Amino acid sequence: MEPETDYYQIGGFRAHSEEWFQMYDDKPTIDAIMNYEGRELRPGGPGAPIELVLGILHNGASYVLMTSHQMWAFTRKHRLRPPRRPWKVDRFASLSPIYFATKNDLQDKLKTYKVKSQKNKKDKEDNSPANRDFENQRVLYRMFMKSATAGALGLINPPWANAVRVISIVVNTWHKDRRRERYDSPSIIDVGWTDVMMPQHVESGEVTETVHIKMKGLALKNEDQNAPFEHGTTNQEGTVDILYSEMRRLFTHDATNVPLVVLVHDEEMVRGVLARSGIDVGSFTPVAALFQRGQPQKLLHRRSSRSPSPRRLNAGPSHSSRDYERRWKHEPRDDVKPFSVKQEGRSSSSVCIKEDGKKLGPSQQNGTIPLPAGCIVNVQNMVRTLMRVAQTGPSVQATAQRMNISANPRLPCAGNECHLLLNMWISMIEGRPIDEQWMDRLAHPIQPPSPTIDPVQLGTDEDIDPNDYIPPSMRNAGGTAAQEDDWSDDDW
Repeated sequence: MEPETDYYQIGGFRAHSEEWFQMYDDKPTIDAIMNYEGRELRPGGPGAPIELVLGILHNGASYVLMTSHQMWAFTRKHRLRPPRRPWKVDRFASLSPIYFATKNDLQDKLKTYKVKSQKNKKDKEDNSPANRDFENQRVLYRMFMKSATAGALGLINPPWANAVRVISIVVNTWHKDRRRERYDSPSIIDVGWTDVMMPQHVESGEVTETVHIKMKGLALKNEDQNAPFEHGTTNQEGTVDILYSEMRRLFTHDATNVPLVVLVHDEEMVRGVLARSGIDVGSFTPVAALFQRGQPQKLLHRRSSRSPSPRRLNAGPSHSSRDYERRWKHEPRDDVKPFSVKQEGRSSSSVCIKEDGKKLGPSQQNGTIPLPAGCIVNVQNMVRTLMRVAQTGPSVQATAQRMNISANPRLPCAGNECHLLLNMWISMIEGRPIDEQWMDRLAHPIQPPSPTIDPVQLGTDEDIDPNDYIPPSMRNAGGTAAQEDDWSDDDW
């Protein structure tokens, strides 16, 4: 499917749907949409939820949309006049799928777009950038799970969808450290990371590695109260040199044709650790950099994240379609050296990218677009955005409690917390759009059986939309929401 370029607004101020039925009355529109059984609106078949598009503009305004393909099928079915002047794809900062199982679902959503009094509008905080980031990560999940059509979201079908590498990193420090230089010279207690490939991890729980390093001489006072590392053996003799060496290893053995997503909780602290390890975190981008709109182009290998090494791109002509597909299949090779790209049958000449990323050399003229060195995701900020709170607490467990996930912040272990952080992220991005998910989480508290959530196992029912799937750890409604009191460093 070619990427969509035109979208039509359903409901709200000056909606395209106003031309179909009585103006300012959404009921006929809702009835017509929910009674439509064709695959244009119900890709899962008759009885499956209606699938539309949630568009967020750069100014933060959001709309429920139909693609042009959906609109033409819908108007032909109901003998309606096709609307004029559609929204163009480049007007939107994010386009993500949204599902409606019942008429009430669609009615409740369209009610939020009714024109309201502007009296208190100036007091409303603008969360549009955070909301866009949240929705873009929902799109990422649906791309590697192949549960949404890229073209319907105005995107070129990504060649990397078969393999996305995700690293979840947690760095625990002494939270009462008030030194000005604490980010440049932190008192690190322990560090943990989990390395997985998507979609394999979601489908089978497969983990590439989980590492836990406890820094020698900086353990917590109440050592017997620490949670035991549940995923391997802790390195009890950690030093700064060992940590930085392990970081370099972690970020240099990856395949260069696979996108890298790095999950963090304390972003400033993790960025500092990675930078001192020699990782070029300055070249990391938001997840949105993985998506392309417009005409299909050749996508190059991912840029290196190592600072000491030059970033190199291939400037040669494109291969045949068979070779293109073969090169993008995730097949790790022992003879591949990190951060170098060599084209088969050609010399190893390549062009350098400047540190500011502005010059791509001759490859830019060929329409080639490199993958970013890495995409960094602040999971703590995602939870704050989703749950509409200003604070979540100093630890991963405290942030999990804000999502109504049971976790004990007084049993720290970075090796376990990186697993928890990964599963918190999956729990959010596999769910419904941000507004609907917020209401779901308030109405259905989550209580997993342990501080680390069980791997998500998708069902086999083809008629169940992944947006409506509730993982096992979310089905127990007996948990309680996190208290709304403010967290402080004394709570650690």
